[in-house]
Parts: sequence; structure tokens; C-alpha cells
Amino acid sequence: FKVGRKNEAVVSTQSTGVQWYTMWEEPHLEQGSEKPACDENKIQLFNMRFCPFAERTALTLLAKKIPFDNVNINLKKKPDWFLASTMGKVPVVVHKGKYIPESLIASDYLDEVFPEPKLNPSDPLQKALDRVVIEKQSAMMRNLYPIFAKMPNRVVTNEEKLQHFENLVAQLETFEEELKNRGTPYLGGQSPVMADYMIWPYFERIEGLPILMGDVGDKFVLPAHLEHLHAWIKAMRSTDAVKAYGFSPKRMATLTKIYNETGGYDDALKESSGM
Repeated sequence: FKVGRKNEAVVSTQSTGVQWYTMWEEPHLEQGSEKPACDENKIQLFNMRFCPFAERTALTLLAKKIPFDNVNINLKKKPDWFLASTMGKVPVVVHKGKYIPESLIASDYLDEVFPEPKLNPSDPLQKALDRVVIEKQSAMMRNLYPIFAKMPNRVVTNEEKLQHFENLVAQLETFEEELKNRGTPYLGGQSPVMADYMIWPYFERIEGLPILMGDVGDKFVLPAHLEHLHAWIKAMRSTDAVKAYGFSPKRMATLTKIYNETGGYDDALKESSGM
């Protein structure tokens, strides 16, 4: 097996399948840090380890088996060199000296430049319909964020969080229906496509809610009647990309709790490691 250098993910395929060596837990660079060197012929990803939007592009890179250098960024203390060359958000893909921001834009770019395996449908109509699904499910963040994140200048009560969760479950009925109508394990059929990976990070956070919410956690469990959704979640958990990069429900809940209490990116990762 080949192990990548620091901050690099390398894919090695053997007869047993794909083996991943990942280095996601490097400290987040902040103000005063030096800009990492970049090979113009290789992908560099500006990331934040538990940002759901950055996770989209990390999953795309892993699903397509593209070697890349990972650079974690402290979004509370952004380095000057990061602000000078980007929109101040992650993810950013750096390739051939150019900076490509935004998860969907960056992921589409990667899918076009590195065509195999193809994640977006070749049929423009199907790609458009998949993008509609992504947009519908992305609207969940309006209800999901107030449950798991620390809101500025106010405390969200458990009663408010429960109302947000009920709203979220109502939104998920449309995804349940979409999965039922497609009749396949993934949105892309027998294997995941771009739409699956773009939506997945939200569900890692949803799965962590029962643990995060402690004594009232049983009120934040996805209903059993969303059977196609539960099957899809199980299928996504089995993919190589999610197994390589994703968080377990316990770790997602633990690092979220620590981060909400301390505001420390690397503290949250370190204290929740191994979960």
C-alpha cells in the first residue's frame, strides 16, 4: 500500500478492493500561517473538516479516486493568503493555479475534468432533475442548522428545536417519495451519483441528533415509515467515499457538542477521535 504525504489522500486498489489512507485531522490553518505549497498539476482542497458543504467536494474527490492535497482552514481566523485568493468560504478546489469555489461548482468541475467514473448523468434532463432534488433537500438546512448549531446571540429552546425537527421530517417526505419512485438503492440506480453525494452530509448530522439532544434525543429519531430513506442511508454508509471521510452518529454528535461549547475546531476533532 502507498501512504500519502502529510495532508494527502491516496487511493490504492488491490484485489481486495479500494484501500484508503486519509489525513483529514491536520490542524486548521489560521491567521499568521504560511500558505501551503501547491502542485499546479494536482488538486488541492481548501477544507474545513466538519463543514457539510466542504464534505460534498471531498466525497466527490474520493468517489472519483482523485489524489489530492487537503488543507484545513480555520473559518473563524482565516489566513490572509486564503482571504486574498478566495471568497472566504470552503470548499475551494485549486487546480492549475486557479481557484474554484462553491461545492456544486467545484464538484461539477472535477466531474468534467476527471471523467471516470462519471457522477453526473450524461442526459441533460436527468442532470437537471437531479439538481432539483439537491435543491429541495438543501432547504433542510433552514431547519437542521438551528438544532445542531450554536446560534449567535440567542438560545434555541428544545421546544423550538423539536418544531424544527418536525418541519424537517415533513420536508423529508418528498425525498422518501423520490426514492420510492426511482426504486433503486441510490438516486443514480445501483451506484451513487453526484446527487447522492451532494445530499449525504445533511444526513450525517441528522443521524447524530438523537445523541446530541441527550435526554430528549428519542424525539429526534427519523420515523420508521421513511423506509426508503432508511435504506438509502444504510446504502450510503456502505460506500467507500463515506466510509473514508464520513462521521459516525456518535462522533458527529460529540464533536458538535464540543465545538458548540468551546469554538475549537481542532479540540472538537481531537476529543471525538476514535468514535
